[in-house]
Amino acid sequence: MTDRQQWAAEQAQFNDTSRYNDIMNVPRHVSRAHIAMTKQDRAGQFAPFAALTGYRELLDQTAQRYANKRYPTGEEVQAVFDFFRELPVDEVVTLSLTYFNGESGYYDHYRGALSRVDWAQQVAYFTEGPRIPLRNIRDVSREEDSHGN
Repeated sequence: MTDRQQWAAEQAQFNDTSRYNDIMNVPRHVSRAHIAMTKQDRAGQFAPFAALTGYRELLDQTAQRYANKRYPTGEEVQAVFDFFRELPVDEVVTLSLTYFNGESGYYDHYRGALSRVDWAQQVAYFTEGPRIPLRNIRDVSREEDSHGN
């Protein structure tokens, strides 16, 4: 369909007012029970929707940051969870891992001492460094310390 044909089709579809001929010249209703609302007050009814201004741009920016993320399978997520569950809780453990950084939109490598795992939030905390959602971890391994543990 050419531009001219599309324009003609739109004009025919959206400019046909024949269905409204019976009300086209009827005067606007004026209520006897209510005072007419000012234009400012009428516009103010729609002010709550102004809070969504910029929301689409924010979604687009977030989607762009997450374009590089490879979402893990259920088995891969379970393997990461199992790895963290099997770690000893009574000793400091140094981990080396690759994870998706939601701030940068890329995968980062981190090596550091695990502080704790918040299972309710599914987040790993490190003594010095980021808090990393377990579902963002792609690869993780335990670093052996110099004492052979």
